[in-house]
Amino acid sequence: MIRMEEEEEETPKMIRMEEEEEENPNPVYINEDLVEDILLRLPLKTILKFKTVSKQWRSILESKSFVERRKSVQKNPKILAAGELRFQGDAEIDVVYLQCHDATTRPSLTCDGLVCIPVTDWVNVLNPSTGEFLRFPSGPSHYGNQLFTREAWWSEVFPGYWAMGFGRDEVKGSYKVVRMLYDFNYFEILDVDIGEWRKLTPPPYKIEATRKSACVNGSIYWLNLMHRSKLLALDLHTEEFRDVPVLPPPRYTGGTRIVNLENRLAVADTCFDPEWALEIWSMDAQEESWTMTYFIRLSHLISTPIFWRKWFTPMAVSKQGNLFFCDSEKRLFKYYPETDYLCCLSPDFCVITPFVENLVSLRSQPGSVPKISTSGYQYGLSYLQPGCVPKISTSPHRSRISNIVGRMELLFPNILLTSTLVSLIIFGYRYKYST
Repeated sequence: MIRMEEEEEETPKMIRMEEEEEENPNPVYINEDLVEDILLRLPLKTILKFKTVSKQWRSILESKSFVERRKSVQKNPKILAAGELRFQGDAEIDVVYLQCHDATTRPSLTCDGLVCIPVTDWVNVLNPSTGEFLRFPSGPSHYGNQLFTREAWWSEVFPGYWAMGFGRDEVKGSYKVVRMLYDFNYFEILDVDIGEWRKLTPPPYKIEATRKSACVNGSIYWLNLMHRSKLLALDLHTEEFRDVPVLPPPRYTGGTRIVNLENRLAVADTCFDPEWALEIWSMDAQEESWTMTYFIRLSHLISTPIFWRKWFTPMAVSKQGNLFFCDSEKRLFKYYPETDYLCCLSPDFCVITPFVENLVSLRSQPGSVPKISTSGYQYGLSYLQPGCVPKISTSPHRSRISNIVGRMELLFPNILLTSTLVSLIIFGYRYKYST
């Protein structure tokens, strides 16, 4: 058994190895910080298994500090995809597949690796990393201008034609779902930890329900282009709306998208003068200015049918500075800014969102229906095995062999860390028994 013991403030925290039934006169101590540092670098599946070692380890692995540190030590950026495993990854980005029918057929919202999928009568919140999900009743469904939203080629419509939002309160650390229906005066917010809908102060103007929102640094943003170009933000801690004073210069089209790109609010839009291109603008933290971070020429894609109706969504930026984005035709692209080179990594790839492994636990609360409900809602998660070779060449500068070697290199640190931790435990027990 592993027991946490309190020492004096000057003494670092230790973990004491001892038998359950008898005291050891010569206990062996392992520095708790060392154990946590090793656990941080282990693969996700190993961490989930180690939760069963003891209550103390489970407490460490579920602590807020460990969850936050774990998100910061992940190596390659990840993207979450749905459907079949059609694309096997890239040397600069990892792919995680979510086996969930609703994820392939319905729009979803994401934040910190958690996925919110509103369906008829329910709002599902999933944590693919831990395999947990909660379901919350969505209440009455009212239908607005259905004809317009169905005909709009850019629309992403949630059940009941709600304007939806999902994000994290940076102060309390809780995740919240927002839904609004301006014409029927419904404005509500749900704290996932509590499981109850509460009234929300109405926004200053109507929010466009046909576009997805984005959460950045504790605020949810909605872009409204129907009547006037406006950018509305909701602070998830104070639960108060505010207007973002400065908008980026792009000529807004139906395909305009707002996303969280590297923890900054970004707007992606296409322009046609002097050529067809994708512009990506990023907002600074003070919401006072915008900067064009990418200008990507798309002229070689112009032969595709009704090309002007396509929209593009930025996904992630690799540590090498290369951009991954997808389009409305389910194609995944990779852009090299230094060489202005654009390539298609996969012609049929259902990308959901950028993804980060998040060990936060979703607890069943009053008012929610836990995973064991009889609704039959199921999903699964698949990680690509390290060492697999991409089916499509991802870079003009890397060979297939270097891709294999690069992925194999990622295995050895994990094996070494696991072996070290297990050795420390075995050594502790052997030392105890020898004395």
